[in-house]
Amino acid sequence: MGKETKPTQQEIAMGALAGICSGYLFKKVSKYAAATAVVGYLAVQGASQAGYIKINWKKVNDQIEDLKEAQYIKDVTDKLADLTDEISEIITDEDTLLLENEGRVKATARRAYEAFKQNAATSGSFTAGFALGILFA
Repeated sequence: MGKETKPTQQEIAMGALAGICSGYLFKKVSKYAAATAVVGYLAVQGASQAGYIKINWKKVNDQIEDLKEAQYIKDVTDKLADLTDEISEIITDEDTLLLENEGRVKATARRAYEAFKQNAATSGSFTAGFALGILFA
């Protein structure tokens, strides 16, 4: 495509530094989020056991079952609609559809390869830095 240049040390260092910071923050935030969820759960359970909160478990279970059923019906309906659309496209113009999709796949793969090739050093150093940030947080 264009002129290929070697990555500079500055690009690699910035990718690694950004990765280390991101990994460190990710691990710290994850710990606090998990701790907050556990403390909240324990507080609600303690309040329930002490009699401050009365939970109608039958109603909770009924609502969960209703949500599951509604989601299942929606998922099945969506899948059937998608399948019907795909079948009608294939039946109407199979050769055009196959050629069109093949061209899209090749173009997408080529764009992904070019983007990776241009940013391989920075992406690699970011990934390594992210792993180090998680490891040493």
